[in-house]
Amino acid sequence: MTALQSHYSQLHEEALKHIAREGFSYDTALEDPKDNRRGLTLLLRPDEELKASFGRFITAVKTTDPDQYFYPPADIHVTIMPIISCYPGFNKESLDLSGYISLIRKALKPVRKMQIRFEGVMASPSCLLIRGFPVNSELEHCRENLRAAFATTHLEQSLDKRYKLITAHSTVIRFRQKVNQPEKILDILEQFKDCFFGEQVFDQVEFVFNDWYQRNEMVKTLQSFPLKH
Repeated sequence: MTALQSHYSQLHEEALKHIAREGFSYDTALEDPKDNRRGLTLLLRPDEELKASFGRFITAVKTTDPDQYFYPPADIHVTIMPIISCYPGFNKESLDLSGYISLIRKALKPVRKMQIRFEGVMASPSCLLIRGFPVNSELEHCRENLRAAFATTHLEQSLDKRYKLITAHSTVIRFRQKVNQPEKILDILEQFKDCFFGEQVFDQVEFVFNDWYQRNEMVKTLQSFPLKH
């Protein structure tokens, strides 16, 4: 088992223990019109084929509990790095965005296309995720370059502030209210635990202004960065 497989397994087992004790958690902020948490993120966008494949898992859960929050295809993403983790009242207008773009472009210059395999699903107490496994080392190369670049600048940033990001997952379902049939959700997780969803070579990185949930109507793409062959 690779270190990332082990990490995913540990997170999933911890979530299952929490769910066994207390049930699934749910996110009350999803329905809050006053939620003004915003931030800046670097991310990858799965292609249409991959999103359709993710849809098999999403549909299985939706059929069981249709009142939860299911990421629309346009919102599905893989986070490379939260440059500024979302917080209430964040205002991008006060920032030197050209400084961020210049710094990120320099950090990404030696980074080549990122290949990620998506296989299996996992739970957290309040959401369900599809597991991603980098096939090459470019995602980690990218993250290390970003860490080094932002360590030398005074630009506002919060890289690794919550935790050091090592995963390549995609969150696709969040619970916004009580889960009425948790045993059925757990059965679906078991059914898809080793499901191969597909593999993609990502040739572009997006730098976006976003809300907590990366909702398409809230997201503004600030810059796209093509990756080398």
